[in-house]
Amino acid sequence: MKEWIEKNLTIDVIISLFGVVVALFVFSLTYKILRKHLKRTVFKKLKPQTVMIIEKGIKYIFTVCVILYVLNLFGINLSALLGAAGIAGIAVGFAAQTSVSNIISGFFVLSEHAFQIGDFITVNDISGTVFTIDLLSIKLKTPDNQLVRIPNEAVIQTSLINVSYNDERRFSLPVGVSYNSNLQQVEDTLLKIAAETPLVLADPAPKVFFNSFDDSAVTLTLAAWCKKPDFLNMKNNLIKNVHQGLRDAGIEIPFPQLDVHFDKAQNAQNA
Repeated sequence: MKEWIEKNLTIDVIISLFGVVVALFVFSLTYKILRKHLKRTVFKKLKPQTVMIIEKGIKYIFTVCVILYVLNLFGINLSALLGAAGIAGIAVGFAAQTSVSNIISGFFVLSEHAFQIGDFITVNDISGTVFTIDLLSIKLKTPDNQLVRIPNEAVIQTSLINVSYNDERRFSLPVGVSYNSNLQQVEDTLLKIAAETPLVLADPAPKVFFNSFDDSAVTLTLAAWCKKPDFLNMKNNLIKNVHQGLRDAGIEIPFPQLDVHFDKAQNAQNA
């Protein structure tokens, strides 16, 4: 062990190691100062997702600079290294097509401003709150606390629903009532229930839309608005209030039924 140390731990190596420590300290200090300065100035004017991309870009640039500087301190031939990387890059290039496509799509995602961190969106039937927006993908946190990664290319190529884009959100509650019901009474009752439900907005006002005559019921929709943060609480309150309110008003909510009729004459003939 002593012989190996004496042979390899030369003055040049010690100087190089000292240079690495100094370089890491200088690069780290510069990165922290630059990041702190940007937070106080530029980042205040940008959206959170743009800030996140810039921070990661700066971090990657500093990391590459540190690696190249350390290699240079130890006398590694960067030209030969880059030449080898160029040869390998031809083979890797085809595998990197998807990554490049996602990076390009990431810039389109940022430029469209269709959503931001904290919004609740749906992409490819996957719903969740936007957790991060990266160069290659976005990450969603689902209502059951799972993390889902969606490539940026998929976000660009498919339909996206952002229920958090506006300050208000509408909940549409489908309701079925008996054919024996007075529809005007049903409409008045539902509007009264909605108006008395906590968190339901008066403007826009709740509305009732009649949909169709189904097999067992006349179907309609009660639409009510609320503030974004109140959506789940308002939804639960409205469903409970509609169920109890229709019952108190004597309005029946039917369940699917099937009537079977027997032809007595035909049955007697067959017997």
